[in-house]
Amino acid sequence: MDSLVFVGKIVDLQPIDGADFIVSATVVCGPGGKWRGIVRKNQFNLDDLCIVYLPDSLIPETEGMEFMAASNWRVKMRKFKGAPSEVLIMPYIECIFGIGCDVTRQYRVTKYHKPIPAHLNGLACGYFPPFIPKTDELNYQRHGDLVDNLVGKPYYITVKMDGSSTTAYRYNGVFGVCSRNLQLLRDEDNGYWKVAIKYKLEDLLPECIAIQWETCGPGIQSNPSGLDEIEGFVFSAYDINKQAYLEAYDLIDLCTELKMPMCEIVTWGQSFSKEGVEVLGEGKYKNGKQREGVVVRSQHNVKTAPISFKVINLGYET
Repeated sequence: MDSLVFVGKIVDLQPIDGADFIVSATVVCGPGGKWRGIVRKNQFNLDDLCIVYLPDSLIPETEGMEFMAASNWRVKMRKFKGAPSEVLIMPYIECIFGIGCDVTRQYRVTKYHKPIPAHLNGLACGYFPPFIPKTDELNYQRHGDLVDNLVGKPYYITVKMDGSSTTAYRYNGVFGVCSRNLQLLRDEDNGYWKVAIKYKLEDLLPECIAIQWETCGPGIQSNPSGLDEIEGFVFSAYDINKQAYLEAYDLIDLCTELKMPMCEIVTWGQSFSKEGVEVLGEGKYKNGKQREGVVVRSQHNVKTAPISFKVINLGYET
């Protein structure tokens, strides 16, 4: 079960310009991270304990939580009067749990997953290969150590495309295309396979390489980037034999060889600073609509993988 609900503590309360009844609260949740949310004025004092629901928590329809019906019972990141609302903060009910305790099971919360459009559903021929890591970008708020570890290192920032995660690989002469959790039979009408066929990956992808991209386009997550047809935007590649991700320059070279687009690089720098990290996600797609956010990565691996985290644009509506 995903860890989505934590006991937290209020560590800061700040007024919001133009708001008479709400204030901005900062909470710490131990392994659950450090987040900001909106609470009613005088609802909490500094050092009060609270219950913190992380983004994409699906909350059961219970008494006292009826206000969540307006957002389909899902915790979403957004802004209120310009102030960030990254989590849902609720009063702490006396119990035996302390700060940082995972109480997801006790609150019967599950994780929201984006629906898969019908034209991306395919016939499975097996589970996702165990020799390739699944894609799952981490929120910087929950993993502040990643931000700290990237400071001073070469980095790059790419646009986070809102689509459906896809993996293609060649290993021991076998070529496969996978959704987030399953390997799919070859199907020219399937959206994932359409991208693989478009770039002739079955012929061109090198042996022992897995390439991972976001499948985007009409009918996928409302197509926020306004694409005319299904497209794939590469964000990583993995060397199966070395059990390590390709570093930035090697990833760019691979995409160039395959003539396959990467997620747009918006910043390329030699020394990362965490100042202003919370607003890095702000911006728009080329069609002028708010983008989902960005992904920040180190140019070089730490051991077998880059330092990597996502920064969501709180102005993006899902």
